[in-house]
Amino acid sequence: MTGRPDTDRVQLLWTGGWDSSFRLMHLLLVERRPVQPIYVIDTGRPSTLFELRAMAAMRAGLLARLADPSLLAPTRVVLASDHPPAPQDAAIGEGLRRETSMGTQYVWLSGPAGALGWSGVELCIERYESGLSDWQRRIFAEPGVLNGSPESELFRFWSFPVIHLTKDEMREAARSAGFLDLLLLRWFCFRPLLGRPCGRCRPCRLTHREGVRFANPVLVAVRDLLRKAAKAVREPAAALDVLRRR
Repeated sequence: MTGRPDTDRVQLLWTGGWDSSFRLMHLLLVERRPVQPIYVIDTGRPSTLFELRAMAAMRAGLLARLADPSLLAPTRVVLASDHPPAPQDAAIGEGLRRETSMGTQYVWLSGPAGALGWSGVELCIERYESGLSDWQRRIFAEPGVLNGSPESELFRFWSFPVIHLTKDEMREAARSAGFLDLLLLRWFCFRPLLGRPCGRCRPCRLTHREGVRFANPVLVAVRDLLRKAAKAVREPAAALDVLRRR
């Protein structure tokens, strides 16, 4: 690496998914700006290993194309469990989760962001064809601009560089710039089976399917039924155990 100050780098939350990988590649290959990727590990996610593998493959492809490989800093890895959300952020997140479709990741990401003093770190959320989602309408005055509401405080750590772009628009921009092949290495599935995306979780339903080989749908359905059956057995057993201890 060169002696380029870390503060000169774009601080980007990289997950190995479509949106953040598009942003990473556009910054490096089109804008030619130095980037510090940050990966926050949630050990409870079965997709973590697949995300890491996807990022390793994309990094190798990027380094081979960069005239100055030092533009891409080593990924800074942070363990989410080391930095639980502050009580006020957890409360905001719980409220939004009860009332909207917001994902859990925005709650636990606030823990490392607050503890490590992040500000303006890039968080990649795409623009939906239908416009802002229910939770986004609660926090944005306009796409990417927080509205100052109590709920928006949960997102005070971030900037939102691709919120004006749909996944289709990112795809065409990547194709035009010549890095679509690298972008297609991304990972997206929350519940993979036998090393392949499940095809049933929300990210699988939303993803571009070009070149993607999904797990056998029958095996996925059987796995999900077995999980539901196991949960149905565990919950009454746990309740009985509590009653016995009283």
